[in-house]
Amino acid sequence: MSLVVPRPVNLSLAAWPGLRFEDAMAAAIRRPPHEPLLGPLLVDHVQLCPQNRGILTPDLAGDLRGRFPQTRFRLHANVRVLAERHLADWADWKPDDPYWQALATRSRSLDAPAYAAHAGRRDHCPLSTLFDNVRQASGLFGCPVGIEGHYPTRGNPYLISDWEEYRALFDSGIPYALDLSHLNIVACRTRRCEPTLVREMLACERCIEVHVSGNNGTGDEHRVLEHKPWWWSLLDAVHDRAVIFSEGNQRRYLRETQGPIQDMTIAR
Repeated sequence: MSLVVPRPVNLSLAAWPGLRFEDAMAAAIRRPPHEPLLGPLLVDHVQLCPQNRGILTPDLAGDLRGRFPQTRFRLHANVRVLAERHLADWADWKPDDPYWQALATRSRSLDAPAYAAHAGRRDHCPLSTLFDNVRQASGLFGCPVGIEGHYPTRGNPYLISDWEEYRALFDSGIPYALDLSHLNIVACRTRRCEPTLVREMLACERCIEVHVSGNNGTGDEHRVLEHKPWWWSLLDAVHDRAVIFSEGNQRRYLRETQGPIQDMTIAR
């Protein structure tokens, strides 16, 4: 299938879950990833993700920049930067917390152009405090920082998980990362689509990045895109400075389409 997406799509290292950052990046260079709908994925911009194994130390961050000078790296969500693993979202923000300090330091050392994390649990703070947290964090990171929304799950534990809260995010003036695969779950769970809102959010300059992958509408499966989802036609609205990332799981896709030997080769 020919490439019909209107914009180049870059790689999230969530494509190789379980691999170390450096091994996942080497795999992407050795065997450039390709998706049926998206065509070849680029490594001009690359997300370093919590799905990857290992600790992103200052030395490793410097090594990645040295080995891959043509790539602009950025952190995503709760990347592991300390020996102890931290599961922190924007609802958990504390400016003097050693984890957030280390995360921001690592982001600055990568000269990252942006950072986005998930909203987090609604029992940790109200929506207004969530927005204040992100406003405070932009100074520490030294780059645009944004909120990635969630989707409905049992008990409604997460902030920004329905259309009304996505509208509140848009109206807040806060930068954001828009995960279209999350919005597919929102649409399926609420039995309602809001293409006009999605188009407005994609076109807005506060959209710092867009995430794409496939799922069946019930959970965030991170499937490689093989069939056009309902939001496909909205991609032409993405503004010029937003970076589109694919979070499709390349390891699983290779196992399913070419067998486990191919995946083992990538993993080495």
